[in-house]
Amino acid sequence: MVFYVDGGMQKSVRDRVDFALVNLPTFDAHSGTAKNVHDIDVRMAELTSFFSVFSFNLPIQDITFAENLGAALAAGTKDFCLIQNCGHIFYGYDQLSVDMNAALDQCEFMMGHIMDRGGYFYMHDQCLLVNRRAWEKLGRPKFGGPQQGQKELALPSRSTENVHDDYTPLYLQPTGQQATLTAAFGYGWNAISEGLKGGMKIVNWPKEIRRAKRHCYAYYGDTTEWVKALSDVMRAPPTEDKQLQVILHFLRNTPDPENAAKKVFVFNSESDADIPHLKFKNGIDCAFVLASAFKANRLLESVGFHAGTEVITYDYSAPALALRKRAIAEWDGRNYGAFFLAAREEIHAQFDGKVAWVPAPLIKDAATIDAEFQREISSIFLSEKQWLSHWQRFKALQHAFVEVDVLQNHAGVKTMIETYAKGNAALWLSDMFNSPNAVGKFDWHRRKKAFATVTDTLAAKTDGYLLLGGDPRLWLRG
Repeated sequence: MVFYVDGGMQKSVRDRVDFALVNLPTFDAHSGTAKNVHDIDVRMAELTSFFSVFSFNLPIQDITFAENLGAALAAGTKDFCLIQNCGHIFYGYDQLSVDMNAALDQCEFMMGHIMDRGGYFYMHDQCLLVNRRAWEKLGRPKFGGPQQGQKELALPSRSTENVHDDYTPLYLQPTGQQATLTAAFGYGWNAISEGLKGGMKIVNWPKEIRRAKRHCYAYYGDTTEWVKALSDVMRAPPTEDKQLQVILHFLRNTPDPENAAKKVFVFNSESDADIPHLKFKNGIDCAFVLASAFKANRLLESVGFHAGTEVITYDYSAPALALRKRAIAEWDGRNYGAFFLAAREEIHAQFDGKVAWVPAPLIKDAATIDAEFQREISSIFLSEKQWLSHWQRFKALQHAFVEVDVLQNHAGVKTMIETYAKGNAALWLSDMFNSPNAVGKFDWHRRKKAFATVTDTLAAKTDGYLLLGGDPRLWLRG
């Protein structure tokens, strides 16, 4: 059901950049270095990994987990290294990669959040971009980590106009001057100094990139509160923590805003690779299927069904159920474009326009719709005769329709399966447990619990079952 296609700019970023994940203790020049908490670190690391995979079409195995900044930079070979601390998030589509490629072009040596704390500079630990070729030219200097003491550092030029957010410099320009300073030094202090000595400019993230970035400032607040809130974002209690409010708002509204129009996937782009090639001897007895286009039909035709097979169409989206119910009741299997365009208008009105029809480019007119319909069913149905025969048999089955959110309404899912499951069953889950709406809003334990509700109830109520779709995974490189 995912129609996000790499437009080419994501590949350009991947070709230029090594991605690294670190788990650095949060440093603040005033409060010192935080003590890490395992549960919050795992959840934040998953968010960082998942959204990098999603936003850059990045294979998770291409994310290196490194012990520190130096190890992250030494582990790769590409021109740039993007080092993210657990809890940092990049989120975007093609435009993010366009902006990231522009940022790479601007990165002379280092790019990140430059922190100014009383006469010296360090990098905030959330995210850092390093030009590896420049780092090598400088002799591979150590970054320098949190420590208290006295250091001789290169000094940058200062300007009252060179300020972002009232304290963060937009850039550090070499001056050739040095001074001995006593301070609580943070991450990257030595690399900044060595870069300035080498005549290199250090820059802040450009505004285009900052718009696509979020960070979990868990160690500036109550980590117990953060663990609870990030485990189930949708049920997180009200908080006075401003940074937690920001990240909860982001996750609750990514990618689908709260109270957004319900989606109707008019077509389904999923592969049939999860459908087994062997048929059930007498056909399956019940099928729990999503209301997304025609994969349910591809499934049933492939594994087999009989006159007593019961089809339970379930979905979080009432408009999607309405379209599917209407198709089964009224459509004869021909000219889907004309049928859909007429049905869309009435369903749109039925739900007061709160419907998002996707993918929009494929549903603009009857001819386009008919062409996509043929493309979708052709992987299984080799002729119109085969399709029409299937559709008439399918329409004659007993059908039920259930509106339920599998991730949130565990009791509703359990009741649905207990009510309808029998004999040999099939249940199609798609990618719901590993989608941005799932991983962003529920931690791995919550997703596993929802998944177990499905599988445990199926096991108790059926002789055997076929499950289509991925089980929830922990989005960290194994």
